[in-house]
Amino acid sequence: MEGLDKQIKDAMGAHGCWKQQLKDAVAHGRLRDPAEHISRDDLCSFGKWLQDLQADPETSSSPEYAAVVAAHARFHKAAGHVAKCVENGLGDTASELLNGPDFQKISASLGKAMIDWRKSLK
Repeated sequence: MEGLDKQIKDAMGAHGCWKQQLKDAVAHGRLRDPAEHISRDDLCSFGKWLQDLQADPETSSSPEYAAVVAAHARFHKAAGHVAKCVENGLGDTASELLNGPDFQKISASLGKAMIDWRKSLK
């Protein structure tokens, strides 16, 4: 379980970097990836890793894993909405969405789910 704990911890750091990239995209009006890709939870390295873990019944059957998967999907859906606004030249709307309470709540929910998952491993 120690390896899983480290991987979750690393994913938490990657999530923070990913949010910063989205903020930069909103600020500069340019995306690194299409909004369609950003909205998918199976294309980022964390999403691919989560999918790989489905092969491990002990891990994938835990409620904490399920909570992370669901929160990760919600995060990508919200991030994709922000990215779509950037693609359409709606920078002000993208900024409002990114800094708004809904996106912040979704992002915090993913962070909390990852923390809870790590705690469950100890």
